[in-house]
Amino acid sequence: MTTKTIEANINWEELTPDEKLDRRLQAWLSPPGINFASPEAEAGYKARVTRLTNAILLRKPDRVPVTPHLGEFAAAYCGYTEKDMWYDADKVIEVATRCTLELDFDAKADASAPQGVAYEIIDERQRRWPGHGLPDDAAVQFIEGEYMKADEYDAFILDESDFRMRTYLPRVWGSAEGLHQLSFGAVRSFGLPEVQAALKKLMQAGEEARRYEARISAANKKLNELGYPDLRGGAGLAVTPFDRIGDNLRGQRGIALDMYKQPEKLLQAIDMLKKKAIMAIRRSGKTVKLGGSPIIGFPLHKGADSFMSDKQFRTFYWPSLREICQALIEEGFIPELRTQGSYTTRLEAVRGSLPRGRVIWHLYLTDMKDAEEALGKDYCLVGAVPQSLLSTGQPEQVEEYCKNLIELCGQDGGFIVSSPGALGADAKPDNVRAMILATKKYGVYK
Repeated sequence: MTTKTIEANINWEELTPDEKLDRRLQAWLSPPGINFASPEAEAGYKARVTRLTNAILLRKPDRVPVTPHLGEFAAAYCGYTEKDMWYDADKVIEVATRCTLELDFDAKADASAPQGVAYEIIDERQRRWPGHGLPDDAAVQFIEGEYMKADEYDAFILDESDFRMRTYLPRVWGSAEGLHQLSFGAVRSFGLPEVQAALKKLMQAGEEARRYEARISAANKKLNELGYPDLRGGAGLAVTPFDRIGDNLRGQRGIALDMYKQPEKLLQAIDMLKKKAIMAIRRSGKTVKLGGSPIIGFPLHKGADSFMSDKQFRTFYWPSLREICQALIEEGFIPELRTQGSYTTRLEAVRGSLPRGRVIWHLYLTDMKDAEEALGKDYCLVGAVPQSLLSTGQPEQVEEYCKNLIELCGQDGGFIVSSPGALGADAKPDNVRAMILATKKYGVYK
């Protein structure tokens, strides 16, 4: 979406968090640079943003919003393979457009730039994807490993950028292996054939990615102009330090051992990532851009009930994430915490720990009765219709589930219906439609 810099006569740093949020919400409602396709499209866009805003701020909108994340379902719905989504921009754009217009929920189905060609150029080793190591209809697989060794914390903490450039990237991108010979204090190292070969490959991949992204960006803007807002914005501001280390660097096995064998080093690394994330958030306030969604989505990978104890969650996971969320709130953003797994035993730890009406809790597998009692008075909740029901149930069962969910959590506002993360390809189209239509039927506020 086109954005604009905040008005020159406003000192952003002097605004309160509520004033910053108000300006972001106003720009989301009336985005600069968007030429709506018709008066009806503009009215639809504003109605959707208003509905979402009221739910987030714990007000009663006209009805409960519904915002499923379509995931692999989208390609299957349109008759394409997952490989198509990784390699064919035309099909990606068609899928996003058809799903947005035909399913008609309260945000657009984002088109994402195909990454297959760029990943092949860099020889990506952390993933297998459809058309490259996996069947055409398979879901992408992330290959966890100890890409940072247990004895490398000091190097990582001392200079994260140097570690990632000369140690991490050569391990995860085959085309970047030559970068381990770089010496930033010696210009001559850039003349080494291995270094130059690596840089040329990375430049080639970057050009490929930017070419696709330009087309995808134009398609996403067109969906805005047809009346459908972005659900999330602020790419790059969502950093969960524990997950950043556990996902890409140490792997689940490695970070689990670190909590017991070298907790001080782990906490130092978490603190370093937290401080850098907060600096980036505050820096965003100095070059404020308005126009897109103020919602910042955090996929919480390793904080669920089954990954660590409550004490470990309160020690290693939640404190740094809470501070990052607080920094976002102070800059007028709205953190959306997408709990991938059950957070039923985490509810007490997070209860009341962030400002009221400034956070979205997206609950995948958490007991919704417990969540409503613990969090529902203070935060907007997003309740998920189970993937199993959408895949194997009948539309009547989906409708009944949505009705009960809205009765449980949506009576006083502050509630959104969605899916538990990205939908799988086996979700039935009639069931996905039933989720959307049931929310529109039973979620109306009188």
